[in-house]
Amino acid sequence: MVDDGGRLGIIKQAAQQETVGEAGVLGTIERQLGNWCFRSNSQDAIYERYMFPLLVSEQLDTWPEKNLRQRVWMTPEEAREVCQYWWMKEALDILVSRLTCEKHNNQE
Repeated sequence: MVDDGGRLGIIKQAAQQETVGEAGVLGTIERQLGNWCFRSNSQDAIYERYMFPLLVSEQLDTWPEKNLRQRVWMTPEEAREVCQYWWMKEALDILVSRLTCEKHNNQE
C-alpha cells in the first residue's frame, strides 16, 4: 500500500510525463490545485482527476504527440473559454486566485 505522500508523488510524476508527451514542455510541478471526482457521461464510471500548475522552463521542438496536438499559449481568460469540463475551469480559477494573492503579497 502506498501512503498519500507516495501516491501524490506518483501522480505528480505521471503529470510531468503528460506535459512532455502532450505539450512538449518541461518544468517544475508546483503545489496541487485540487482533485475532482465526477461521473463520466459516456461510461458508468466515476473518475478522479488531480490538477497541478507547471512552471515551464523549456519548450521542446519535438515531442511524442506533436502530430496529434498543437501547443498554444493563451491568457487565463482564453483558456477558461476553451476548457471542456467544469472541474478544469474550477482548477484554472484556483490558479488565477493563487497567483493574484501571491502577486499582492509580494507587493506589500
